Amino acid sequence: MSEEVKVAERQPVRQDEFLRIELRGMEPVPAAERHGSPHGLALVWTGSVSNYISLLTGALVISAPLAVGAHQGQLGLLDSALAIMLGAACAAILHGLLNATGARTGTPQMIFARGVYGHRGVYPAALLTWLMALGWFAVDCIIGGWALVQLLGIFGVPKTTEVALGAITLVLIASVVVAIYGHQTVHVFEKYGALVFMIFCALLFVFLFPKVHWQFPTTVHGSSRFAAIAVGGSFIYALVASWIPFASDYSRYLPLTVSARHTAWWTGLGIGLPVALLGILGMVLSTINPANGDLLSVITTASPPWLTVPFLLFVVLGEIWANYFDVYTAGLVALAMDIPLRRWTSALVCGLLGGIFVYGIGFFSHFNRARTYTELNNAFLSFYTDFLLLTYLWVPSWAAVLLIDFFVFRHGSYTVHDLTRGRAGSYWYRGGVFWRAVIAWMIGLVVTLPFIGSATLPWLATPWQGPLARVLGGVDVSGIIGALVSAGVYLLLGWKYFRHSKSARDYTGADVVHDEIHR
Repeated sequence: MSEEVKVAERQPVRQDEFLRIELRGMEPVPAAERHGSPHGLALVWTGSVSNYISLLTGALVISAPLAVGAHQGQLGLLDSALAIMLGAACAAILHGLLNATGARTGTPQMIFARGVYGHRGVYPAALLTWLMALGWFAVDCIIGGWALVQLLGIFGVPKTTEVALGAITLVLIASVVVAIYGHQTVHVFEKYGALVFMIFCALLFVFLFPKVHWQFPTTVHGSSRFAAIAVGGSFIYALVASWIPFASDYSRYLPLTVSARHTAWWTGLGIGLPVALLGILGMVLSTINPANGDLLSVITTASPPWLTVPFLLFVVLGEIWANYFDVYTAGLVALAMDIPLRRWTSALVCGLLGGIFVYGIGFFSHFNRARTYTELNNAFLSFYTDFLLLTYLWVPSWAAVLLIDFFVFRHGSYTVHDLTRGRAGSYWYRGGVFWRAVIAWMIGLVVTLPFIGSATLPWLATPWQGPLARVLGGVDVSGIIGALVSAGVYLLLGWKYFRHSKSARDYTGADVVHDEIHR
């Protein structure tokens, strides 16, 4: 055991408490500060997705045929539910497995990734994750503003573009104010917030059950039907996969002795099951008025006021809580790119930059051209679907390399203190990059491109479709193909290295994590 851990055990540091600013940055969490259980972590991940964005994403699955080039058409209830469950299950497996790396090493996800990609080799993924976190921060601010507009509308405030942008700004300011708090604050709010949100959703289902169009049919057939199911599933897959680069940021506080299998199982279940249930609920509720693309408006109109008002208020608060995750991780990722800021300072800066993203989305989605609230909503939904598919493009192949390294090559054994030692550590490799891992990821990323089912490009009048996706009838399997290819390439490139290289085989030092993965 390292001297750092011994000291921490003699003099515990109270850094991770409710409503206390967390001072810990990217350094490994000492054994004395580890706490919690996989069951508790599952509730945190349940809380992370127990908000309106899961309902909205599920509602979008019905219109998946439009994303694969169909001029009209829809998926019915059964096909949409199938797409939602498949997307949630596939991404939850990856997410659960990656949570095991945090419990084993006590490090944030991008810091752990240095052991696989190299200290500098992790920069590209860190930058993409940082941008993605800021993007989600902006999305959550817009969603929270949307709910505030609906809430104000009940009390007679008109739904205009100006009111919507003002409401979004209020949610943005609140999100920045709370951005500096840390891990335990996230745990408390998300755990109890998830329970309250689920109660609201159960009440909505009970009261709106008679208004649901239970015979809602699928109107596309043949290859177009399967393509739409695949794309609809990719929406849900991307929603869950967007948490993958953040996974061990929260599992790093679990005790070293927890079972990797239990960690993977509970965290995968904690994020996958609620996404599937809420996604299906959002899809079902959208059939009440399928002509209205604004799900919040549909719920507000169909629900009794005594239920609508607290539900909308909780949606606003829920999106602010969701921004804890976005900004907390953005701060950690900035540290992984060697930006010399304290974690809480970095989180605050990222929150302010997230505000710029909010108005950037407004500009590029032509919010300034929206003459009505409905046009504003449609512009945002178009941006949101493209944002989801961008996540689906790069995350699965990157995560696949991490999992092969952790479970196949090193069996969970890493010299933890070397992850933050830069050139002096064993994970500097050649020039700060472990090229075998980076090449495997890049090959998988390139291979995904021909399989993209639909991508909106500003210089094209219609969405672009990859040639192999076109051969498959529009079916988008890009994320799955990328993960399989990157995993296979890394197995080939890394097998000889990890079998014969002494530097890759021998793990020495006081704080080496060498426990066998519990099977």
